[in-house]
Amino acid sequence: MNFALPEDNLLRLQAQLNMSGTFNHTVSRMPYSRDQVMFRIKIERGQPTTAVRIEMGDQVHTLDVQTVHPEKHLQVADFIDAIANGRVDGGELAPPRVTRQPLLPEPDALLNDTQLGRLKHMVRHGGFTSLETGHEHPINVAVHRTRPADGVTVIASIGTARPRTKCFTVRGDQRECLKRLLISIEHLHIIATPQRAAAA
Repeated sequence: MNFALPEDNLLRLQAQLNMSGTFNHTVSRMPYSRDQVMFRIKIERGQPTTAVRIEMGDQVHTLDVQTVHPEKHLQVADFIDAIANGRVDGGELAPPRVTRQPLLPEPDALLNDTQLGRLKHMVRHGGFTSLETGHEHPINVAVHRTRPADGVTVIASIGTARPRTKCFTVRGDQRECLKRLLISIEHLHIIATPQRAAAA
């Protein structure tokens, strides 16, 4: 009997790979045993890859997966199974994972071309905009250009009664500023998405 990531944890992992953070999980000896091994997974979501660090006992392993890959959670789960069963260092492949849940399609892009164009303009010149991302309330974004050092100060929020807010200053070229702004907007979108509960 091999250790494997249970299916409910696989669904949590699928949601967690869409955000950055540190999460605790267990692998179980399948199919009928109650033996479990706890491990910690640290996820740093980026573009084009997401970095995954797995700490299991005294072992630490890392893996990079393509952020847009529709089955990245299965790749990470197979890697976890291989670690739990002592196959990582030996190079032995884990058996293919079979799930009963249909794979969900990759979600559409959060922002459309018009919204991206507006954010690029704001990074160059400053300004304010409201971004409709499918929630009850828009994500409000204010950008102020910093002088004399190149950079931006950003205030972004979603909600009215108890708004979630991010405020930060980024130094660097426009590309770096836009990248940090988009990450912040994505985090606010994730916080306001009911799916986030699936990762808890």
